[in-house]
Amino acid sequence: MIRVSQWAEMRHLFLVEEVAKKEIARRIGVDVRTVRRALEHETPPKRATALRPSRLDPWRGEIERLLREEPRLTAKRIGRVLVPPIADVGARMVRKYVARVRRELFPREAFVHRTFVPGDTMEGDFGDSVAVIAGRVHRVKFLVATLPASNVYFARAYPVERLECLLDGLQAAFEYFGGVPRRAVLDNTSLAVKEVLRGSERVEHRAFQGFRGTYPFHVDFCAPRKGWEKGSVEGGVGYVRDNVFRPMPEVASFEELNALILRELERDLDERRLPDGRTVRQALCAEREHLRPLPTHRPEACRTVSCVASKFGLVRIERADYSVPIRWAYRPVLAKLFPDRVVLVVEGEVVASHGRTFCVGGKVIDPFHVLSLLEHKHRAVPEATAIQQLRLPPRFHELRAELRRHTRKADQEWVQVLRLLEEYPLEAVAQAIDEAWERGSPRRETIRLLLRRPNPAGLASVPPALVRRAELAQLTVAPPLLGEYDRLAEARS
Repeated sequence: MIRVSQWAEMRHLFLVEEVAKKEIARRIGVDVRTVRRALEHETPPKRATALRPSRLDPWRGEIERLLREEPRLTAKRIGRVLVPPIADVGARMVRKYVARVRRELFPREAFVHRTFVPGDTMEGDFGDSVAVIAGRVHRVKFLVATLPASNVYFARAYPVERLECLLDGLQAAFEYFGGVPRRAVLDNTSLAVKEVLRGSERVEHRAFQGFRGTYPFHVDFCAPRKGWEKGSVEGGVGYVRDNVFRPMPEVASFEELNALILRELERDLDERRLPDGRTVRQALCAEREHLRPLPTHRPEACRTVSCVASKFGLVRIERADYSVPIRWAYRPVLAKLFPDRVVLVVEGEVVASHGRTFCVGGKVIDPFHVLSLLEHKHRAVPEATAIQQLRLPPRFHELRAELRRHTRKADQEWVQVLRLLEEYPLEAVAQAIDEAWERGSPRRETIRLLLRRPNPAGLASVPPALVRRAELAQLTVAPPLLGEYDRLAEARS
């Protein structure tokens, strides 16, 4: 087969330098008939397409079987599996042969270039990474939303991937973009899809249907295993991971992490450009004019769960317990699960709100929910979980020890002091305890009277009475010791 370089040289010698064909054959070292055939063609000779036989052809069937069973099997691994039959074949030959067989078995798919209409499409997807939050390494899930027409990204991080996180992320994306697109493209996540039917039909979760009906917007779910149907957000997930989570960020909370994500994304709005030369910020400002306005009444980005409070006034939600006021024990409870909090509703009334925990076996208890019960069952105070979780200044524990030395039902009176926190702030109660201690009567009634006085900073000042006799004006009376009244009451009892 004549090479292109030889063909070009022959044409140059014959047509430009007017060298004879026999002389051309002698100079190049080919037969004169080869020169004649080459000069008959005005286009370069084509390379032969017939594949040469390979030493691996006898094992082609075995290689195809391995690739069909495991398409991601590497050529190196295939070479080791087929040893010793191909032990004498070089690794380079194995790689080239396996690559050729792989191309024939799994031909690469071609794609259609798309031009997005402003305000028409938003794509969303979850990604994951790691971050140091409050000193501990956490696995982080983050939702990425993008408007492909302007190539703008929005992302928000969560500790888990749940329906409420999807709703909260979509709602935050709409607010960031400044409006609602006509449709959103998502994968077949189980957060929103209960069942994948034939074609494009899906059975959606009721909560997701209610959310998208409030805005409203249409949802197109990708075909199974066709993630490239939302290729813009697939690239956005990698973009957020590269620009925010590498190197691993160190923050105090998820709120700080989300502020960091938004700050990093904002930095690039004026640097990234579209093919037409506009910056992403300019394209976003133009696209906002095509988005539909946000609804006046925003839906709650939460998931609702029905449950029943236990005899301890606890509600079990995703292997964690949350407290309700003890009077609602044994009652049906509706739990609203937000990404960062849990709201508990009984008979249409919000009875409790807690920060959400994702620790298995965790207990989130408001001590004030059980203080009324502990007042009657005060013997359970030392082991009460609510009291153990209550963070109190040392003075409160000193008061309890003092009451145990002088009072028969010390824990009951101590709980009564704690119940004063239902009416007064912690600082005021602590100050009243200190003042009662100084007066020699660290008791509940004394503390309560001090809190109810007109002047919280001290006893009301009484102007001195006018005395006409000078010798009477010189008399002084020591302030009473309130502790004497306590001892008198104990003596009578």
